[in-house]
Amino acid sequence: MNAAAPAATRRPLLLRLLIVNLLLALLLYAALVAAALFTLTQTAERMARADIAAELRVLARRAEELKVVAFADAIDYRIEIEPGDAPTQSLYLLLHHDGAKVVGNLAYWPRGLPAVEGGLRFDGAQAGISAGRIVAEATRLDGGFLLLVGRRLELVDTMLLRFVPAAAVLLAGFLALAAVLTLSTAQQFRRRIAATNAVFEALRRGDLKQRVAPEITQDGDELAELAGNINEALAENERLVHGLDAFSQTAAHELNRELSHLRDEARAAGVPRLANASGRLIDLLQEILTLAKVEGGSGFENRVLDPVAFVAAAAELYRDAALPAGVELAVDAAGSEGARVHGVEEHLRGAVMNLIENALKHSPPESTVRVVVRAEAQAVTVSVRDQGPGAASEDLTELIVAGAQGPAAGHGFGLRFVQAVAIRHGARIQLRNTHPGFEVTLRFPRADTAPAAA
Repeated sequence: MNAAAPAATRRPLLLRLLIVNLLLALLLYAALVAAALFTLTQTAERMARADIAAELRVLARRAEELKVVAFADAIDYRIEIEPGDAPTQSLYLLLHHDGAKVVGNLAYWPRGLPAVEGGLRFDGAQAGISAGRIVAEATRLDGGFLLLVGRRLELVDTMLLRFVPAAAVLLAGFLALAAVLTLSTAQQFRRRIAATNAVFEALRRGDLKQRVAPEITQDGDELAELAGNINEALAENERLVHGLDAFSQTAAHELNRELSHLRDEARAAGVPRLANASGRLIDLLQEILTLAKVEGGSGFENRVLDPVAFVAAAAELYRDAALPAGVELAVDAAGSEGARVHGVEEHLRGAVMNLIENALKHSPPESTVRVVVRAEAQAVTVSVRDQGPGAASEDLTELIVAGAQGPAAGHGFGLRFVQAVAIRHGARIQLRNTHPGFEVTLRFPRADTAPAAA
């Protein structure tokens, strides 16, 4: 089967790139904030532990020199000289060997932590004082006493209370600004790309005069340069097409005149075989010119059409020309109410006529060629089905190449014309052996639901 692939889901490239860049910037911002917090926390903790270690050395020497009561007085003295009403920065706790508190500004040993020697890290609330991060060191003294000396990480607490909210506000502002810039840039990009695509859509419909708007070509960036190059290429293409069209029309006129003279002379000389051959050449020349016009897309007006109308007109022309013996031609348009397609009526009618002609050629006596028009949610289908022997292939290209050979006889030039019309109208072609018979379906975009892709 030869059919156009369905349109891929559009994934805007620039918007994706902008979003990826935004996410990378956010990740970098988060990494920098986390690195700053980690570095400051580690620095503050190292300084606090160094201070604790120095004081432990001093207290250890005092413990050797003083009795426990005098040692406890030394700790009380240190507690009393803490200035102001702010949470105490230097923290102490001396425990008896049975775990009872002897002295200190911690209410009790930090909950959830074992009462053993070593480094500690806890929150003030765990030891019955105001909340805040604390690092401490515990050491065992003579007599089984356990001494804990700690320091608040005030810098870290300040960072968490002030720096982090400020960083969050800054991040929110950055996100808002980045979102506005991203959406604005993506919108401008989409607008310019859509304007360029509209030119190509018009070109596919045969309008060779459309160009990218000057305001897009004058923006001074890469897209403007691309749009300018496209306009130059389109102008050259228009010149070449018009030149080729003029040449082909002149050549066709000369060929037609000479072939007509040859046919008339053959008839006058009584050579019917040569006259008939000349007539067939004239007909073939006309078919080639018609196909060239369809593929060139110039000289015809694209309109919104009723598919039932051009299908009925094509069928009526064949009924008037007399059908093969015993063959019936039926048009079924049930379920096509309100359907419309974009197109050139002459081309669409000609495509249906070619399909009907091929079907009639392969229809046995007392059979029916059925032309069916149906409206779907997004498409309009026109199907022509016969009850003949079918085709050797369901591939459109193979049938066109086969031409007049074998079981596919008659499908060649007619299907080539149908293919050209389908391409010009954004339609898909589906071929199917129906056993018996052969069916060709044209699937057009509905004009009342989506713009033409011709």
